[in-house]
This record gives sequence, structure tokens and C-alpha cells, in this order.
Amino acid sequence: MGIANYCALVGSRHFLFSPPPGNLRLADGLGRCKGRVEVKHQEQWGTVCNAGWNLSAAKVVCQQLGCGRATLTQRCCNKATQGQGTIWLSQVSCSGQELSLQHCTSMLWGKNNCTHDEDTWVECEDPFDLRLVGGDSRCSGRLEVLHKGIWGSVCDDGWEEKEDQVVCKQLGCGTSLYPSVKARRSFGPGVGRIWLDDVRCSGKEQSLDQCQHRFWGHHNCNHKEDVGVICSEQ
Repeated sequence: MGIANYCALVGSRHFLFSPPPGNLRLADGLGRCKGRVEVKHQEQWGTVCNAGWNLSAAKVVCQQLGCGRATLTQRCCNKATQGQGTIWLSQVSCSGQELSLQHCTSMLWGKNNCTHDEDTWVECEDPFDLRLVGGDSRCSGRLEVLHKGIWGSVCDDGWEEKEDQVVCKQLGCGTSLYPSVKARRSFGPGVGRIWLDDVRCSGKEQSLDQCQHRFWGHHNCNHKEDVGVICSEQ
């Protein structure tokens, strides 16, 4: 099929518009995971029109940027959050399963009838992170996870070796030594929030946030039940 016939077939929409990860950003928000959606094309940053945009597209943006779950998507709300210059994309359509925005469809670059009043604003949760504190090295200690910018502990209800293995894998700390409960609690109780409870992993996950658990902050625990993990370090 020739190029002309192909273009006639798909009309004005095109596929794989190809902004690589470094050509996507959220601008003018608090932190890199909140802001106005911008893509870089022909060495110039431009905005994305809200027409056709939905939460599935926001989910793809958050994932591509290494942020957490998409929590908000809307038009920019005032003049201070509007972009300037070129509006690069409109009618972006994603299923939510794409690994990056380049796998979604859109109108052709720069082809739209939008104004900057329709710039897209997306907010994602902060990136998931975890750490081990109170041990002899970064590979042993009381488990803490970061949520909404606050570090909190994890309850040991149902916690077993598979969950330990995922933590050690995510930290690049070798394999779990899965110590006794007494050894696990030698790191002392945490303070503040208990973020996770009833965590269930298969052991194949690359990150603890891929495991099942109760809603963030929902638990029936106290800090005497905080999870401790000891990894082999290599």
C-alpha cells in the first residue's frame, strides 16, 4: 500500500506519534508528577489539548514518567497554569494499558482547533519507594514505604518469605534471609503512619506496590507489628 493510500485510509489520525520518555513532562506543578502535560516535537515543547483526553491517557502518562497512580486529569484551571506556543496534540486516545504515550493514537502533530484554555493537567501520586531503617546496612531493617510524601511502616499480618523476597529484589539487596519474628522485631517499632496491611505477593513482582494489600492507611495493627526485613545484600 502506498503512502498516499495509507493516509487516505487512516484519515487525519495517526498512530505511534513517538515522544520518547525524555520528550514528555508535567510542567508548572508541585513536583515532577503534577502539572500541565507537555510533549517535545521538533526540539520544541508544546501542550496537549484536553479534547478526547481521559483518565486512561493520564494513567499512561503517570506510568511513563515513573510516577504513581493517576489521581486527577482536567483542563488547566487558570491563566497561570496554561501553556504558551504550540499545541502539539489533540484527540489522544489510550486504552490505559500502553507502556508509553507513543503507543496511543492522536491527531497529526499541530493539527487541532484548540486554545490554551484546553491544555491538559494531570496529577499522579508520588513514585512508590521503600527503605529499610534501623539495621546495620541499607539491606536490613524495619520496612518503610513512601506514600503522599510521608514515610510509614508496614504491618506484618500475613507477611511471609515471598513478601521479603520482593522487598530484597526491589532494593537490589540479593535474597531474603527470612529471620525469625524476634529478629525481625529487633529493629524497633516505627512511629507515625502504618501505611500497609495484609500484603500478599506471589514472589514474582518487581516492586512491592504490585502486590495486593488493603487500601493505603487501612489496618488493624500497632507498631509492635511493624515488618522487618533482612536481605543477603548480594
